Amino acid sequence: MVVDYKNRRLMELVEGRTVGEMEAQLAHIPGRDNVRFVVADLCDPYKTFAHRFFPNARVVADKFHVLRLLVPHINRRRKLVTGDRSSALIRRLLLRSRFALDHASRFAVDTWLEQHPDLRALYEAKETLHRLYRIRGAERAAELLTAFTDQLASSPLPELQTLRRTLVRWRREILAYFGTGLTNARTEGFNNKAKLVKKRAYGYRSFRNYRLRLLNACA
Repeated sequence: MVVDYKNRRLMELVEGRTVGEMEAQLAHIPGRDNVRFVVADLCDPYKTFAHRFFPNARVVADKFHVLRLLVPHINRRRKLVTGDRSSALIRRLLLRSRFALDHASRFAVDTWLEQHPDLRALYEAKETLHRLYRIRGAERAAELLTAFTDQLASSPLPELQTLRRTLVRWRREILAYFGTGLTNARTEGFNNKAKLVKKRAYGYRSFRNYRLRLLNACA
């Protein structure tokens, strides 16, 4: 899904997510040299495509996808303790930003995590990511990101080693957020519309028909 951020409209829908598929289906759109910013999910083909297809654009990693990097790992380890109960109170507390919790909730989280050191390490790393996005200024953000990735290098947890590699690989794009403030929120809004369009039609067999219907709905 390609969205014109400035004019708030859906520009194109592409079938496939490889660099070649995206380039072939978007080559007809003029003015790509004029694009200044591209906001993308943490998907390597998206980043490669953005750098190649928009040579003058600055690529920004979507903030909300960065903040969710550890959510699947926290959920997986939590399920080993509490089982697959989505209604468990600790599930909601672990995934929320600590900054938004009251004192009683913070105490409950800390008390519960004392019995689970590996999960606590994941939780603290998740909170560091949240703290990163509360910083103002690219230089300060870069300093914290460097210190964080250096700290992760000594962690024995495979989840944190994976997180470190992702942060290092996307460092430039993550820090680009602090100079632009751009996110993929507008694209996610169009994604919600796309789900409604598909639901109302009980699905589409033809991508061509789906594309035309969505472009019309989001014009």
